[in-house]
This record gives sequence, C-alpha cells and structure tokens, in this order.
Amino acid sequence: MGKQQKAFDFPADLREAQRALVAARAERSAFLASLPQWGGDMAAVSRGVDEEQRAEASRLEESERRAALAVTGHPFWAEVPVGDRVAARTQLQHVDGAVQEGTA
Repeated sequence: MGKQQKAFDFPADLREAQRALVAARAERSAFLASLPQWGGDMAAVSRGVDEEQRAEASRLEESERRAALAVTGHPFWAEVPVGDRVAARTQLQHVDGAVQEGTA
C-alpha cells in the first residue's frame, strides 16, 4: 500500500482564489490562441497584432499574475509545514474534483 495522503482544509477564500486563477489562465490562453502567429511568446505575437490586442494581452497577463499572487501569497501557506506544501498545492489544484490544467 502507498503512503496515505494528508488532507488539507483550505479556507473558502483560498479555494475561490484558485478558481479565479484557473479562470484567468484560461481566459488569457484563449485570447492568445486567437492571435495571429501565436507561438507561445509575446515577441512573436507582436509582429501580427494591433495596439488594442497588445493592451488586452497585457491586461490579461496582469490579471493572471494577480490571481497567482492571491493563491501563492495567501496566509494559509504559512500554516502548512514546508514539507507538506507541494502536496497541499497539488490538492488545491484539484479542489473542485477535476484537474485544473496550467496550475502549478
């Protein structure tokens, strides 16, 4: 038998922050995928997009960054022993019962 995984009691605001992070990443990813010449970096994108699209890409990047900071900077993590933080972060990514791609 494998090692029993510890269960974490995530506060509601942290669970909501995780959902917001997933949503922000999905929105940004969908937007970037819609741009011409999208290859994974803004330097490639900048050759085929207008100023409005660049501004939207920047806005979405900032939104994702803030959402990530809300998750990683949450006071809950100070209560989790350092050795358990990876397992806790992984569990948080599955908090709604499904793997939330793009979160790490």
